[in-house]
Amino acid sequence: MWCLFLFVALHTVAEAEWRRGEVAKFVDGDTLILDSGETIRLAGINTPEMATDSRPAEPLAFEAHEVLATQLADRQVLIEDAPQRLDRYGRTLAYLFRTDGVSVQEALLRKGLASAVAIAPNDRYLDQFIQAEQAAHRAGRGIWAVEYYVPAAADKVRGGYQFIRARLSRIDIGEKWFAFSVEKDLVILVRRTVWESGFNYSPGALDKTKIAVRGWFSKKKTRATLVINHPFMLERCGIDPQRLCNDD
Repeated sequence: MWCLFLFVALHTVAEAEWRRGEVAKFVDGDTLILDSGETIRLAGINTPEMATDSRPAEPLAFEAHEVLATQLADRQVLIEDAPQRLDRYGRTLAYLFRTDGVSVQEALLRKGLASAVAIAPNDRYLDQFIQAEQAAHRAGRGIWAVEYYVPAAADKVRGGYQFIRARLSRIDIGEKWFAFSVEKDLVILVRRTVWESGFNYSPGALDKTKIAVRGWFSKKKTRATLVINHPFMLERCGIDPQRLCNDD
């Protein structure tokens, strides 16, 4: 209770960073529309995808949608814009809080209905989000108890957001990009500038190592590509804090 009070108090002091909104529609577990027409995408997490014309809903997508709606049942929300405010679709990236100061993102993570993501510079609450995700993972809640979300091999990339575990087979150090390959199935790309500013080890240290990655994969025929711009999204099995690797 004291921690919640302190959290609310600290944000009250800095309430200029918050703005109030009223929810008109819940789109899915991590997207909503305000009555002003503004679309908000929750920063720092990803939830299962709802059904589209081209693909069925992912497991627990409806449950994530319902929990988001329940968290904001009074339709009132406090909005803290992320450092990089807009995504490529023009949606506002933001951290959302109930009017009592509770983080909506953390609530979804603790129920296992979201996973943490980090896309620089939007990693403001990453430590808290990791702790919430790990609590759900250890308890086997939500996505962490569903076979669909178990980290897959590199040749099983579906496209879209996914967890993958693999052993790297090749590293190409280019002038602008570092490319880490898993046979002919997957290439993981990291900009040199991103690596030099965010990673605390040499790219060569990944040679032949087993890793786990999370993110949005694009796929052409049998080859998939993943672009990473934050160290959290790439885990060295047996070295880094074990999150996606810890089922071994």
